[in-house]
Order: sequence, then structure tokens, then C-alpha cells
Amino acid sequence: MKKQLRTHPALKALAVILALVLGAGGFWASLFTLSQWDDIWTGTGYYESSNCYSNLYHRLAQVGELARLMQNRTWDGSLSYLDQQRLEALQEALSPEQTNFRFRLVDNATGEPVYGNLPGGQTMEGAVYRVLSDSLELQRYNGGHEDDYQTWDQEMDYYRLHIIQSDGSTLLCLPEEESVANQYGWLFNGSSWDYDEGLDRRVLSRVLAVEYGVTNPQTVTDEFTEGAQDYLEYAQYLPGVALLSLALDVLTVLLVVFLCLGAGRRRDREGVLLNHFDRIPLDLLIFLEFWALAALFALGDSMALALNSGMPNLETAVGLGVLSRGISGCLLAFLLTLATRIKTRTVFSNTLTWLLCRSIGRLCRALGRSWPLTWRVVVLFLLYLLGSVLTALTVFLIPVYQGLALYFLCRWPIQWRRVREGAARIVGGDPSCKIDTGGTLSNYDTIAALAKQGGLYIEVGGAIRTAVDRQLKSERFKAELITNVSHDLKTPLTSIINYVDLLKKEEIQNPRAAEYIEVLDRKSQRLKKLTEDLVEASKASTGNLAVNRERLGMVQLVQQAIGEFEEKFAQRGLQLISSFPAEEAYIQADGRHLWRIIDNLLSNCNKYAMEGTRVYLDVMKWDGTVTLSVKNISQQQLNIPAEQLMERFVRGEESRSTEGSGLGLSIARSLTELQGGVFRLDIDGDLFKAALSFPEDCSPPA
Repeated sequence: MKKQLRTHPALKALAVILALVLGAGGFWASLFTLSQWDDIWTGTGYYESSNCYSNLYHRLAQVGELARLMQNRTWDGSLSYLDQQRLEALQEALSPEQTNFRFRLVDNATGEPVYGNLPGGQTMEGAVYRVLSDSLELQRYNGGHEDDYQTWDQEMDYYRLHIIQSDGSTLLCLPEEESVANQYGWLFNGSSWDYDEGLDRRVLSRVLAVEYGVTNPQTVTDEFTEGAQDYLEYAQYLPGVALLSLALDVLTVLLVVFLCLGAGRRRDREGVLLNHFDRIPLDLLIFLEFWALAALFALGDSMALALNSGMPNLETAVGLGVLSRGISGCLLAFLLTLATRIKTRTVFSNTLTWLLCRSIGRLCRALGRSWPLTWRVVVLFLLYLLGSVLTALTVFLIPVYQGLALYFLCRWPIQWRRVREGAARIVGGDPSCKIDTGGTLSNYDTIAALAKQGGLYIEVGGAIRTAVDRQLKSERFKAELITNVSHDLKTPLTSIINYVDLLKKEEIQNPRAAEYIEVLDRKSQRLKKLTEDLVEASKASTGNLAVNRERLGMVQLVQQAIGEFEEKFAQRGLQLISSFPAEEAYIQADGRHLWRIIDNLLSNCNKYAMEGTRVYLDVMKWDGTVTLSVKNISQQQLNIPAEQLMERFVRGEESRSTEGSGLGLSIARSLTELQGGVFRLDIDGDLFKAALSFPEDCSPPA
């Protein structure tokens, strides 16, 4: 029951949807709860809330800009028109008639008041709920030391300093004029000049202390009064929001656990199965997930900014909802595939890193196995590294060393080229080729020396020719044996069949005798069919069949075969489902041999398919190829590999309850390859699939 619930498609789809929706809702509810944590649990009131402090920081930024404009006016004597307008606007916005925010600027060095908005007679302590303080550093550069430069005086053995003035002129300072250079922040250290910003009169700076706070009670209507009202309104709902976020998070975790338990499992299959997503290397998937999440977060920055700035709208809310569900979907997909990989123990084995390490391991093992052939390469590489270090100190040895390395690197490919050319000649059909190994590498030198002592060469081609001849003789012997035995069986078998026909025409009164005659007739016909299959299989495997290729229509030929087997399939309750292309698919093949292939495949379905199931027959055209595929569910369990099933005298059932020779698939494959096609057999559980492919004939009809 638990397995059915975990693997039910509708329940899994519903769980995914709920996990995405509840997860996104729980995320935003939890985020809001965490942002208002102090307001919920401390209960200190509006003046200690994050809303109040955000407004305070906004006003403090206005104070900083106000102080900067006022100080610039002090330094320059006046302000530009726009700066003056901005200064007056800030003074108006920060006036006690416009805001409950109070501040005071004090010179940090002297303690003298500079500016503030406290009404007369009031102090900061008596006016605000809590006095907060900060520092403000004002600084301006009238020219900078970055434009100054130094030049070397070779005669005096020191650097001369060139100071760029505000009007663009250059002031030359020598060591004896250090007092002048000190005014610009430069100090002479005996040979060159060092810069000290604190001495540079071109740098104007001032540090102000800022005291600020919010009035208690509030006297005017501004953002602080509105924030206080909002605080009193939503603070009572914060505990409920916190409980809701907790409930949503718990439900999301339970749904994720439910999906992880059912990950990789199906109702109709046993065990844990990997889909295409689960087969992606884990480290590559992590990389893709990271950039997908980064892209989603980047898309959500503008929306989050709109919410934080107090300008939310319907489009922003919908966009954030979609993005949050996208992020939840990425995380959920990763968790489900991780659960599936853990169950199948492919977390580390299905990674690019693991594949790389395994490839390196295989390379090292191969290197170890072929060490007699590769040790010289390794030694030469190490010597090359050593020589590079040693010859780096002696310039004239570098060309000699590099030339020797190039000589050995070029010599070895030339030597191995002879071996490759000899092997290519042998593969190309010249088994008598002799490969001269004189001067080759490693242990081949020893082999060549031993061979030359006897006045011989290593005759690789001779050994291959001997093996090929032995194999050909064996195949020829088997073909001749099958042909001769089949031919010797034909004469007595024909006689048996003829006499059985004569007996069937006699009026035999004994019913048991008539039954015996019927059995003799059936078995003799089977023996005849087996003899014909033996001869045809022998000829097809050795290529001794004549092939008369012509332009054939695959669809027409298959439809004819369907008509032949339609009644037989109906007797066994098999439903034939066919699929053909809109146009005829033409190929170049022998009609008689192709018909025998199709007949063998359909006969195989009729014999071995489970009764009451469907047989799928499809003709497809794809990328210049015409493919005929036949699929059915086997009646008996197929517990042998597909390649073994195509061997001669091999049957898919061990009981041998059906009257088959075990040659049908072998003959089909041999005849397909004899006509230039490709025969493929796939077995997935009890699903049997055979496919034969031929190049499509696109030439116009004659």
C-alpha cells in the first residue's frame, strides 16, 4: 500500500505542485518573520523597530548631504545655483515644522555647534526618545598628488620632485627645498620622495559629530508617524504570520520527504530507475543549477528593490511569485535526483570528476602494462624537464639540447610508422607482408636481433594468414557438412512424405491409426522445414546465395505479409498495430530474401508472443534510411542476451514447447547483412524488438 501511494503518478504530481506552492509561500512568510523578528519577540515598541531605524538612516543621509553643501559654501565662499537650491530644500525638509527627526552637527575637534534643527531652549536628551550618534568626515581635493611625478638626477644621485599646481604649472622641488614640498605632502627620504596626505595643504578635510533621534511624543505628521501607525496595525498579526510560516515550512518538508521516498520508483516496474535527468553528471548538474539560480536571483533583484523601496504593484508581486516557484522547482528537482542517485549508489560514479579520475587510472594502468614500450618516453620527458632547468643558465646549450630532443621525438614516429604501414597492409588483404622491426623501440630490438640471427623477419602476416585459413576451413567444413547431410536427408524424407500422403488417402477405420498418420505428416513436414532452414542458414552465413537487387516498396511488401498472417494472429488473440509513412519507402533489395526475413519475424511473433497482447509493426523513414521494426511481448521469460538469441539453434524459451528450429533470427540477420542492411535485436525485460534497416532508394523509378 505504501509503495502504491509513493509511486502513484497523480499523487506525485499533486505533491510536486503543492511543494512548489507551499514552499514559495513558506519562504516569503519566513523571510517576513525573520525581518520582523525583533518586533515580534522583543515587543519594545515602534522606536526600537526596524521600520523606525530605516527612516532614521534615510534622514541621516539627508543630514550628510546638508553638511557637505554647507562646508563647500564655507570653503568656496558661495555655492552654485543648483547646490544652493538643494541646500534650501534640505533645510526645509529637515526643519522641525516638517519632521519629527532632530539632529545637531558639532565640530569634532573643537566641540562647537555647527548646525541643527532643535527649537530654541531644547536639548537632544529632552527632545528625542534616544540620542544616537555618528561621525561625518568631509574631504575635498584641490588637485592631487597623483599628477605629481619624480625624475632621476644622475649627477646628484637623487630624485627631483615635480609638483603640478592647480593652474597647470609645474613646481620643481629639490632636497634643499623640502620645506616647500612638505606643504604638498612630500617628504624626502635621502634619495626619493614619500607622500603623506596629512601634510598636503591641497586636501581640505573636516570631521563633524552627528547627534540625532526621533521626538517623543511626535509633534508633526511625517514618515515616522505613519510608520508608528503601521506598526500598531500589523504588529498584532506578526505572531500569526510566524505560525503560518512554520506550518508551511513543515508541510513543505513533509512533501519533499514523500517525493524523495518515491523518487526513481514506478508502479509498473521494480527497483529504482534512472531517467534522463538522473543520468546527467552530478557535478555538471550542480554547475547548471548554480547558474540557473543565479539568473533567477538576478531577475528578482529589481522586483525585490521595488518592494523594499515601498513601491509594490501587482506585476512585481506576480513576478516574484513566478521567480520564487522557479527557484523552488530547481531546488526540488535537485533534491529528487540526488535522492534517486543515493538509492542507486551513483552519486559519485556519475560525475565528470569520477570519469576523469577513472580515465586517468586506466591510462596509468595501461602505462604500467605497457611499461617495456613506454619507459623510454617517460624517461625522455623527465630528462627534458631536467635539461630545461640546466640549460636555462647557458644560452648556447639550449639549441643543442632542443635539437637532440627534437631528433628523438621525430625518430620514434618514423620507426613506428613502419609498423603501422605493415599492419595496414595486412588488414588491407596482404597477409604475406613482413614487418621489419630493425631499429624499433624497446623490447622489439631484442626480438629483431633474435630473428635476424636465424636470417628471418617477424612474419606477423604469416601468422594471421594461417589463422584466417584455419577459420575459413572450419567454416567451409561446417557448411559442407550441413549441406551434405541435408541433401542426404532429402531423399528418404521425400519418400516418407509421399507414403504418408498415400496413407492419408486410404480409408483407415482405426481412429488411432489415423491419428498416428496425422502425427507422422506433421513431424515430417517439420523435418522438411528444418532441412530447408539448415541449407538456407548455411548458404546465408557463407554468402553463397545469389542476390538480385531491385527497387522494392517496403510498405507494400509488409502489407502483403500482414495479410498472410492476419488469420494466424487472430487465432492466438494477437492484435496487430501497424504504422507506415505517408509515402512509399523504396529500397534496393532481393524480393525473395526480404520476404523470407519478414516472414521469419512475423512467424516468430506468432509462435512466441503472449496471447491477447499487441504486436507493433512500424515502417519508418529517417535520415536516408528505411527501418522496419517488430515489437511484441514474449510469452516466456527472455533470460538470454540479444546477441546470443541471434545465434544458430538458439531459442528464446528453454521448454522448447513450440515447433521452431532456432534458425529464424539467424537466417534473418544473415539475409539482411547479405543485402547490405543492418539487423538489430533489443530485449528489455519481456519486450522483444527486432529492426532491420536499409538505405533508402531516392532514385526516380525506371
